[in-house]
Amino acid sequence: MAGMGAGLTRLAEDAGLTVRVAAVCYRVRELAVEFLLVNTTSGKWTFPKGRLEPRMTGSETAALEAWEEAGVKGRIEEDFFSSYVDYKRSLGSDARTRELVIAAYLMEVQSTVKPQESGRNPRWFSAQDAKKQLANGRPSKYSTQIATVVDAAVEKLAVKHARMLAARPADVRQRTLPAR
Repeated sequence: MAGMGAGLTRLAEDAGLTVRVAAVCYRVRELAVEFLLVNTTSGKWTFPKGRLEPRMTGSETAALEAWEEAGVKGRIEEDFFSSYVDYKRSLGSDARTRELVIAAYLMEVQSTVKPQESGRNPRWFSAQDAKKQLANGRPSKYSTQIATVVDAAVEKLAVKHARMLAARPADVRQRTLPAR
């Protein structure tokens, strides 16, 4: 699996789990991070995600899923920054589920259009609201894991933003910091 990282792939295969990729789409508004979630076919909120595409890296596949399910394009990181286990209901009349390992790729959204897939209803949420929406309809075992992805993204973006501010000349930094 190109671009996935041998460790995650090996771990998932050893546990007998299927690997999927997700685009953790974000934007920064008024110094706050917002996350873009989409509806699943069962009505839960989730990150745009899907199966690895043949001859595509994990980040390329995650970007494609973001385009198809949420109608967004942007800058996606080459390496996944976090992973979590989620579940999916099996097709058919029984209520069986199977677990999936999701490799999460951070994607800064730069443009949006109507998604190719209908019924996805992309919507922006604050970090706290995203965690609440992601928890709805999921057993705590899974909602706790997916919440850590939001926390990891916020932490990573805070570090990135601090580095960007530190690299600016002092007069520009002072104008960008909020007044006290």
